[in-house]
Amino acid sequence: MRFLDHREQLPESLRGAIVALGNFDGFHLGHQAVAGEAIRWAREEGRPSIIATFDPHPVRHFKPDAEPFRLTTLEQRQELYLAAGATAMLVFHFDGALAGTTAEDFVQKLLGDHLGVAGVVTGEDFTFGKARGGNFDKLVSLGKDIGMAARAVPPVMDQGAPVSSSRGRAAAHPPLRDPRRGAAWRQTRARDRLSHRQSAR
Repeated sequence: MRFLDHREQLPESLRGAIVALGNFDGFHLGHQAVAGEAIRWAREEGRPSIIATFDPHPVRHFKPDAEPFRLTTLEQRQELYLAAGATAMLVFHFDGALAGTTAEDFVQKLLGDHLGVAGVVTGEDFTFGKARGGNFDKLVSLGKDIGMAARAVPPVMDQGAPVSSSRGRAAAHPPLRDPRRGAAWRQTRARDRLSHRQSAR
């Protein structure tokens, strides 16, 4: 199955979906918690579940000379998302147009009018829109105006600190300077953790 493109209309069968929204590069335990909540919510209401990611990573757009730090390819992410139980993967192609989209337009025009999203799940610290003008509280407020619900998932802690992609990059890249090896390392860890969680159900 090919991943979905935010610039195109969603198939009618996927409108009204519950969407897990974030970068989800590496799909660590924190990402899996957000995705898992979206998938459970969708199943409870008989809706499709979509895991959305941004590509390129917003940092790459604003700092094109930054060192390589992508942990997974889009193909690897889709494999992980579908294995987690999502109906589909949606890619927000992060370019100048998306970077310049206000928080209001992102929620009401893009998520609401264009994609027909029924509910969104994010991490508590998720920001969105031009100049990071939106946060979870704003997502809730704007969503109410269009009948779109929103939920936030707290961070997953590990040894007293939140699990994050930044920690994954720091762990992977010093001994593995080749970014392709770093991505493969993270992919393996993500698969192992996902498999462990599924087997524990």
